[in-house]
Amino acid sequence: PKQQKKFKQLMLHRIKWAEEQACKDGTDQGEKVENKCMLVWEGSVVHRNFGDIVFKLCPTETFAREFFRKRGVEHYWDLVYGMSVLEASEDS
Repeated sequence: PKQQKKFKQLMLHRIKWAEEQACKDGTDQGEKVENKCMLVWEGSVVHRNFGDIVFKLCPTETFAREFFRKRGVEHYWDLVYGMSVLEASEDS
């Protein structure tokens, strides 16, 4: 649908993710963490698991996993987490 296409365009192309970089420890000093947005999965599902698109702040991995588990899509978190682990190992 049209709105999903516009949201994807916004997230992947229009937002400048690298504008502000944060440090891992939350201070101005230390190792910088690069902000970025990646498309992990795109497709159709039989049943809608989420309502309107909203941003959810999840302070821990456990909290994020629980958020997805409550909606029956825990495998989405596993997919994203697996990609981040692979990316981190490639950077090392």
